[in-house]
Amino acid sequence: MKKLIVKTALITLASLLAVFLLVLTAMTMYAPRTMATLLDGVGNRSLSLWYTELAYQKFGEVDDLTNVFDKSVTAEDYERTIKYGNILIGREDFSDICASQDGVNVSYKNYVYGNTALAMYAEDYNDEEVLSFASATANGEYPDYNAYQMLLYSPLVSQDKAFLSALKDKLSALSQRVEDEDLQSDILYIDKILQDLT
Repeated sequence: MKKLIVKTALITLASLLAVFLLVLTAMTMYAPRTMATLLDGVGNRSLSLWYTELAYQKFGEVDDLTNVFDKSVTAEDYERTIKYGNILIGREDFSDICASQDGVNVSYKNYVYGNTALAMYAEDYNDEEVLSFASATANGEYPDYNAYQMLLYSPLVSQDKAFLSALKDKLSALSQRVEDEDLQSDILYIDKILQDLT
């Protein structure tokens, strides 16, 4: 009798496991967005990011692309941030995407460029490449939350004297063409950091 109970329990457990795996496989194949939402709900960022990426690869929708970029930024997954940031920027409808994503005071274009530039810095791209990439958000103007500012105020670069010096050179050159109080303040802020690092 005891053997029968154990055998029945094992068969039931194996059946439940098989059904669970079948449902998981079906959800992965046909409803990756739902899986991402469920995983967001339980706080599993890395798996949620994976399912969001899977949804983008499967459906190719703009919402999936912006979600995978945003989740890559939040998870500090620098490789994916660079990959999907460049995909976003390279799209012909990038300005339309930005218009639909712009917040009250934040430019989505600057958000994408800034976070992609930070990820490039974190992945050891050379300083000139990072700063040239960031310049797309401060070309002839110096808007709030531009990529230069995201780099300047990031803890990632706060101790990198060489990078901060190169950033100061870029901002000083920009200040020859653009009159902006925030730009002048940022140059003075870099000077202060560089003095503290000496």
